[in-house]
Amino acid sequence: VYPNSTNVDDYLIESIIRPADDPNAGEVYYRLMTQFMFNPPRVTLNSIFEKLCCPVLLLWGDLDPWVGPSKANKIKEIYPNSSIIHLQAGHCPHDEVPELVNEALLNWALPLSSKISSQTI
Repeated sequence: VYPNSTNVDDYLIESIIRPADDPNAGEVYYRLMTQFMFNPPRVTLNSIFEKLCCPVLLLWGDLDPWVGPSKANKIKEIYPNSSIIHLQAGHCPHDEVPELVNEALLNWALPLSSKISSQTI
């Protein structure tokens, strides 16, 4: 999920391996999988967006092998009040390109905060 391995360090590897070493890890995995396979979720992305009435920012790693950019485009179709920023990163853009994530988040949020401030005065 990290197309650029420079951010894959010992801490990241340990944070992934440690939970799998737990003696109950197999049982937890089994329960999670059976829950997902046999019990449809009560809350869906569509049902959340139907109730939402605020801007949404999607910071999307276009190189994500699990959830590709087409998913971001689908969310944009479902919820037009969303903005997509495509980043050259994988599944964890906040870890892979934190400077770009921070810049994009600030550039998106600052106009919103000034808009909110002017509405509350």
